[in-house]
Amino acid sequence: MQVLFAVNENYLLNEKGAIAIANKFAICPQDYQQRVEQAFALLAADAKSITEAIAIIEAIEDDLSQWYGNRRLTM
Repeated sequence: MQVLFAVNENYLLNEKGAIAIANKFAICPQDYQQRVEQAFALLAADAKSITEAIAIIEAIEDDLSQWYGNRRLTM
């Protein structure tokens, strides 16, 4: 969220409602809100769902990197 707000030259003041606000930005990954909501819905006790949620979030990050470059931290 911080990156998405930053590339759109906005401040993230409150997390409540931030996804809906970001979804309306000029610079925003396609279907952003739906994808984030889907990822959260997949967070469950089983490893398969968690893996799917991580894949969605990573895809969103890949989409965002077109605006800020590939500066992903690796561990």
